[in-house]
Amino acid sequence: MNKNASNELLEVKQNVILGRYLIASRDIAPGEIIINESPLIKGPSQITGPVCLSCLCNINEQNSLECSKCGWPLCKNQACHVDNTHEAECNWTVFKRNEKVKIKQFITPHRTYECITTIRCLYQQEKNPDIWQKLIKLESHSEKRKGTEKYESDRLIIAQFLYRFFKVNPEQWSEDDILKICGIIQINGHEVPLTNPPYVAIYELASMLEHSCIPNCCKSFSNEGNLIIRATQLIKKGENISICYSDPLWSTINRNEHLILTKYFHCKCKRCTDPTELGTYYSAVHCLNKYVFIKNI
Repeated sequence: MNKNASNELLEVKQNVILGRYLIASRDIAPGEIIINESPLIKGPSQITGPVCLSCLCNINEQNSLECSKCGWPLCKNQACHVDNTHEAECNWTVFKRNEKVKIKQFITPHRTYECITTIRCLYQQEKNPDIWQKLIKLESHSEKRKGTEKYESDRLIIAQFLYRFFKVNPEQWSEDDILKICGIIQINGHEVPLTNPPYVAIYELASMLEHSCIPNCCKSFSNEGNLIIRATQLIKKGENISICYSDPLWSTINRNEHLILTKYFHCKCKRCTDPTELGTYYSAVHCLNKYVFIKNI
């Protein structure tokens, strides 16, 4: 079950532009924790080398052991061999593929690992319907993703791979179903920097946080992988709760390019719509000349 801090702090709203979003249900003080949430799903990043599919840390041929059931390599920590984090791809390998996986090269990136987090999401449909219903309510931007390079890559490398390698039944999960999950991971996944390499996690409540380049909240992670959202300023009752999906230290052009490519929207916050970036001129080019002469044409 997700651990959320003080649900009375938040109220879920919905509109055509933002979809579901969160507002403050009372005044929230600077520094106050608004959300403390465990992930619905966690798994390796799509672009990764071999990792232990339990603790999600980097492994190589020398520091890993094969899972006795499925053959996926895990680290040598025995706790990882009995932990249920690895259950989804292990069961799919045993009961769908009917043949152990054999990882022969410990290179980065390793294509076989690109589908793992998608498998863990799909697995919830039968294993945990409650988590599945929460997942499929999240935004996927499927229509906006169609025809993009990323969409076609996911279709070939994930959807078609699942049919071929894991013998997934297309009548149970169509290509569109699988690609919708890929979109949900892309749009809602958070990079969690607690392991080397970082892993990806999806959080239910935090997925409703809207973006702003001048957010009123910041995020961090607990040692257990919980996502912690904390107010960075006084948030009045009824105000929208926001975080920055991009890097606030990037220029306006770079922030919006990143948002369009990864989240499929153009930011129209006060900072982005003001050419001076609220008087900071943060994206301006600094002139190194002491004197600038403008010649009339």
